[in-house]
Amino acid sequence: PLLEDPSIGDVWIAESDRILGYLVITWGWGIESGGKEALIDEVYVEPELRGQAIATALVEASLARAAELGTKAVFLETEGDNPGSRKLYERLGFVAESSIWMRALLKADD
Repeated sequence: PLLEDPSIGDVWIAESDRILGYLVITWGWGIESGGKEALIDEVYVEPELRGQAIATALVEASLARAAELGTKAVFLETEGDNPGSRKLYERLGFVAESSIWMRALLKADD
């Protein structure tokens, strides 16, 4: 559904002669954000290509698209033990919040 319905989200792909990396952003709505919000759900760059600004380009492109769509806030999650990714996101304007993400996995109907 994500690839077929742009109202759900976008997939950004960095490529040359092969796929170098990708980013998935999904759209939502939040009272706290005051309107449309987005979640950068996944950012991946091939390990041997990291440090070459590929992730930066992907995030910047997705943020520009989010702004075009009137998005009020963009969220992402990163691992606590991954200072490299946090440094990248901080450089791009993200700030750590004190919120703790929690989840409940729902059982799908068979």
